Amino acid sequence: MNRRRRQAVASANIPVSGESKPKRKVSRLRYVISVIVLGLVTFVYAALALGHIGNYEVISGSMLPTLHEGDRVLVDQRYHSTPAVGDVVVLTDPESPGELLTKRVAATAGQTVEIADGFLLVDGKKWAPDGLPPTRLSGDRQLQRTTIGEGEVFVLGDNVQVSEDSLAFGPVPVRSIKGRLLFIYWPPSRIRRVR
Repeated sequence: MNRRRRQAVASANIPVSGESKPKRKVSRLRYVISVIVLGLVTFVYAALALGHIGNYEVISGSMLPTLHEGDRVLVDQRYHSTPAVGDVVVLTDPESPGELLTKRVAATAGQTVEIADGFLLVDGKKWAPDGLPPTRLSGDRQLQRTTIGEGEVFVLGDNVQVSEDSLAFGPVPVRSIKGRLLFIYWPPSRIRRVR
């Protein structure tokens, strides 16, 4: 009886007096993932400390549906190359130099922009951010055919009906761009790369 009880206990993986507890091994995959996560956290922390990456909060709905009010974003502040059409950037507000705006680059040097039949046209084609349909603008928005000059970009909010952007203040100098948005990191339900 005593022997049967001892076997039953041993088969349930419960240590019996005199037996050592089994050692738990960390799987190789878990170890590799931990090292990668630690490396990424270290990299982001160092980049923030050195000023290469900025941490910003979105405070308006001018970039809906891409960015929501309250989103926390990381911005590549070493972004000194010529912006590309479609880049979402942080720039100095030309009407309030102490403020920053988040907008999408709609046109760069040499491209033409105009409003025709209620739509913004870039090089004669209806403009819209990737994945969104072109938006018919309200009747008070007017823009004669304009060619973007060297060293300038034309920026728009994705929520173009309510956005204060180049339709209001015209093209902006490339030097006013402070960085390109990389990704949303907060809230957790909104974590994603900004496109």
